Amino acid sequence: MASIQDWWLERLIETPRPLQEKLTLFWHGHFASAYRPIEDSYHMYLQNQFLRRNAVGNFKDDLVHGIIRDPAMIKYLNNNQNNRNSPNENLSRELMELFTLGEGRGYDEEDIKEGARTLTGYSFRDDGFQFNQRNHDDSRKTIFGRTGTWDGHDFVELIFTRPAAATFVCEKLYRYFVNDAPGGFTKSQAAVIRKMAATLKRSDWELKPVLRQLFLSEHFYDEENIGACIKSPAQLIVQCIRSIQTPTRSLRKLNEACGIMGQSLFNPPSVKGWEGGRKWINTSTLFVRQNVAIYLLTGRDENAKPWDAGQSDFTVEHLVEHLQGISGRDTVRDGVTYLLRFAHSTPPDEDRIRQWTTYVNERGGRLDNATIMNLLALITAAPEYQLC
Repeated sequence: MASIQDWWLERLIETPRPLQEKLTLFWHGHFASAYRPIEDSYHMYLQNQFLRRNAVGNFKDDLVHGIIRDPAMIKYLNNNQNNRNSPNENLSRELMELFTLGEGRGYDEEDIKEGARTLTGYSFRDDGFQFNQRNHDDSRKTIFGRTGTWDGHDFVELIFTRPAAATFVCEKLYRYFVNDAPGGFTKSQAAVIRKMAATLKRSDWELKPVLRQLFLSEHFYDEENIGACIKSPAQLIVQCIRSIQTPTRSLRKLNEACGIMGQSLFNPPSVKGWEGGRKWINTSTLFVRQNVAIYLLTGRDENAKPWDAGQSDFTVEHLVEHLQGISGRDTVRDGVTYLLRFAHSTPPDEDRIRQWTTYVNERGGRLDNATIMNLLALITAAPEYQLC
């Protein structure tokens, strides 16, 4: 499992399709399952490939219909123990509560019980889905007031007749990509989510039109939504490597740090996934967040001797070399401003520009490798670096 964690982190870092990987991480937290209860690393790998393959596919036909046939999810929610004589409600409950409709939105306990009966016999054998007809309850069931000899496929189709099916997932996509502030949505945010939900239904549950609409909207670039999300531990690590082009260092150490910061890949804390947002930040995780950036910049881990930027094993002068030799400009101030714009998602604060320009000038006024490295250490330790 550790090897698969390292494989995925390396893929996140090196992928030429970062949106696909970021969505795979989103779906991993949405359709959350963890390797310890499953006890089969290959099934976790297969689920990860399934989520990646359908990351921008059809929410209903690809992802939801697929997840109820996924061996890892079936084992995680004990649906392999769900049979006509002893229905298990886990998958039915989470399918509505966490995967499609949201808690308490348009269903009741009877719908959960009846839904569990539709999923009897849904199991797996070896590495694939298996429908066990002998364990399936093929009698009549009543769900959302409609009666029939429903099976799991019918159950999903019934769920997507409910109004909340489009809204719930759009709310989660909005918090993931736009603004993860706690509490309810503002009027403008709610209006954007309603438009996303309408597009999702109109496009017959295809995700691409919804994402395209969101990313091309003016709202996506509103000032209130710039730097309005806190980077997850995985994003913090991957973005630092990809943007500053640091060495990857040790994938194992990075994955261990990711776990300490609260996001162990393939091991979310519960079926609810990671809460995200402000839950990522506390006095312990913030310390590790700063240390992991220093580790990527310098190779120094928490047990090493104090580092000397002049002895760094890679150079960062290329980040500002395009600013050199421009007549009539303050190269130091321009360099500091560029690094802040480059690394922070929010507009740079004038006091920070002034403070760090003074720091460079006191070191001789040269943006050499050691000075830039020190600046990046300060920049990645700033609160603004935690935002995206």
